[in-house]
Amino acid sequence: MRIGGTPGLSLSIMHEGSPVYFASYGYRDVEQRLPLTEETILPVCSMTKAVTSAAIGILVEKKKARWDMLVKDALPSLNINDKFLQNHMTLADLLCHRSGMSKGNGLFMDTDNNILIGEKDAMRYLNNQTRMLPFRGQFAYNNLPYELAGKVIESLSGESFFDFVQRRILDPLGMTRTSFKTPDASLDGVGKCYNALDDGTAAPMTCAKAGDNWFGASSVGMRSCASDLMKLYKALMMCFNDQLATGKMSTDGLPLKQVAQLMSAQIMMDLPSRNEMLYGFGWAKLQLPGRMGHIGANPGLTPDGMSIGSWIGTLFIVILVPDTESAIVVLSNALALNDVADWVGQLVLEEFLEVPEGERNDYISAGKMSAAANLAWCRDLAKELQPQNGISRELEAYAGTYWNNIHIFKIVVTVEEGELYWALQGLDSEKLCLAHYEDDVFTWLQPRNDLSRRGRWMGPNKGLSFCKVEFKMGDGPDRLFWMHDNGVFEEYRKE
Repeated sequence: MRIGGTPGLSLSIMHEGSPVYFASYGYRDVEQRLPLTEETILPVCSMTKAVTSAAIGILVEKKKARWDMLVKDALPSLNINDKFLQNHMTLADLLCHRSGMSKGNGLFMDTDNNILIGEKDAMRYLNNQTRMLPFRGQFAYNNLPYELAGKVIESLSGESFFDFVQRRILDPLGMTRTSFKTPDASLDGVGKCYNALDDGTAAPMTCAKAGDNWFGASSVGMRSCASDLMKLYKALMMCFNDQLATGKMSTDGLPLKQVAQLMSAQIMMDLPSRNEMLYGFGWAKLQLPGRMGHIGANPGLTPDGMSIGSWIGTLFIVILVPDTESAIVVLSNALALNDVADWVGQLVLEEFLEVPEGERNDYISAGKMSAAANLAWCRDLAKELQPQNGISRELEAYAGTYWNNIHIFKIVVTVEEGELYWALQGLDSEKLCLAHYEDDVFTWLQPRNDLSRRGRWMGPNKGLSFCKVEFKMGDGPDRLFWMHDNGVFEEYRKE
């Protein structure tokens, strides 16, 4: 925790279907020195996907859906740019990250946990995506298909995503402290969120806003606590074991359906590999011994790179061992210099499995190496973005409002006191200074600590182009180009 810069962490362990251990370290609120408890509510990020997949499983069991159902048949409002995706993409493709669809994290997930796409524009934005990778050709983790899955749930059930999950999953399991929006301010025990600075200290920031205006709810929007999560994971493992044993897709007395399908392999994750690393519907599945931590903040920081959740201000992991109905759940309240929750979860799993001392990983060394790699990445990026030549235009030439092709996302460029700024969606909270790089190319990169304090995601999964803004001037309408996600080089036109 000290190496990565995590102020608070909780560890819960279940064995043979019963909680056997809980411990908390540090604070859920650093300023007031309040500890984490089993009731402390924190964002659980991408572990939301397991619940969204379970909701689809309920619809499949009710014969309202099929895993091989075309998304366009389940969601009539789908009219995606790529006609191949429109005519071939199934519900299964959405849930196991094999559609090849373009990504959008860098666009809609921004400063201070802002979500810059709202409910009214959700389908227009999703329909504006295209195919970036071969369809069903490889595993490519992506939040946007799970946004479509949320819309599918609403279309097939006739209820809002929030109401369906509440009524069909949370209420039956007694998960009273779980929600898909920011918890009410009057609720006790809500943890605060932090970003780690270069020296490992924690800067407070606003917790996740995903789901507050619908977008993000079905991919990363769940907030929960250790006690609620233990109820969920116990039910999942009971259903998985029962449904495999009986061949049925439901379990008496439990609301979760089709769990054997949820946790069965749909696509390979790690090729080549000695043992299998697979992905189902919302779950990574690993045959041990094998490399863990493929989903989260550590793969880009270590050479070797379970289901992990990460978001600005928080990191989370759950490891299930269904054979013994065992679970390891780690919640933390910082986007740290490395994936602290991942390292802790793996360390505890080694102890749980009684791995011989000589075969265990050195997590202290791994933590130091990954934290150093994170800091070095940002320093190296800053060096690469040093000015290459002088600016040849007046800054006012770049100023204006630039819109994307469907007119739901704008970038406002202004000149203030001799400096150029851009602001995503025209918001003051999204305003960053643009420093000249070369020709008509600028960079919004600031010192890592400054961006961390503002709640930006800073990590090596973003390339050099993510931090660059290119203007095209004098050849038709003035335009701005920005690669907000790998391979997604989007054009904005000045109006």
